[in-house]
Amino acid sequence: MGAGVSPAAATAPQSPEPTLALIKKRGQVLCGVNGELPGFSVVDTQGRWSGFDVDFCRSIAAATLGDASKVKFVAATATDRFDLLKSGQIDLLVRNTTITLRRSTGDTGVRYAAVTYIDGQGFVVSKRSGIKNLVQLDKARICMTRDTTYQENTLDWFAGLGLSVKLILFDRTEATFEAFVTGACEAVTQQSTGLATAIVDTGKADDYLMLPEIISKEPQGPYVRAGDDEWIDIVRWTHNARLEAEELGITSQNVESFRNTRLLAARRLLGLDTGNGQSLGLDEQWAYRIIAQVGNYGESYERYFGAESALKFSRGVNALWTRGGVLYPLPMQ
Repeated sequence: MGAGVSPAAATAPQSPEPTLALIKKRGQVLCGVNGELPGFSVVDTQGRWSGFDVDFCRSIAAATLGDASKVKFVAATATDRFDLLKSGQIDLLVRNTTITLRRSTGDTGVRYAAVTYIDGQGFVVSKRSGIKNLVQLDKARICMTRDTTYQENTLDWFAGLGLSVKLILFDRTEATFEAFVTGACEAVTQQSTGLATAIVDTGKADDYLMLPEIISKEPQGPYVRAGDDEWIDIVRWTHNARLEAEELGITSQNVESFRNTRLLAARRLLGLDTGNGQSLGLDEQWAYRIIAQVGNYGESYERYFGAESALKFSRGVNALWTRGGVLYPLPMQ
């Protein structure tokens, strides 16, 4: 997904202060999220936020401020998300955002910190349409959110087969799906997990079909402002700490039982053997708080996509490397 310019974001000055110092002074992490994509980030009628991306934001707050609740969630569109980040209106962007070369090199002003979720672009149609594969969408209307990688991916795929489609673009995720379910398009496209969660959320999942073709790689993760090495390290190692905890079998439910462990990897992770916190500019309990207050990577996955969710997705490629996936925590030493 790409970025345009929002007037408010374009005129806001970027603070020269390091992000961690700003957060500590403010007492709150400003986290840019989608807010309209079930499973990743949504807010209910009582103002309560939940989702896989929301858990990551809370992990950052636990690590830096000691309290996972010290987060202000800022709804960001696909168009304004990078401007919000560059202008300092958010501290990090955790909005199901695909990592690409052109988004994280040169003078873009942003850098990705880690790959936290691996997905691919899929398509959903109404079962009543009789459409069974992508080729049958030739000349069809396809709903999608503007300023995303999905636009280029879709046009490239169909053009490669000598086919064409009409893109019907919307500024917001919610509007994209509303248009599809009301018949404005023959298909809707997005990352496949987001498609599944959004369609299940309609309460009429049996009326729709996800087509078998996945046309792209969509590795996703948090973005931060370029030039703040301390902050990118904190965000990157927050992700790795959650993976390491899962690999070691440390969860929010049993973390206290590891407080006297002799297992060296667990001692380093939990700050019992010191040094990691100091290297990141944090105290030594930073990772312990992430696990105790939010949980490890697998706990978040199961909550929003796996066994505890309506989707019941298996981990697949997002499993640990020891369990057939590709997620591989970097050494915490």
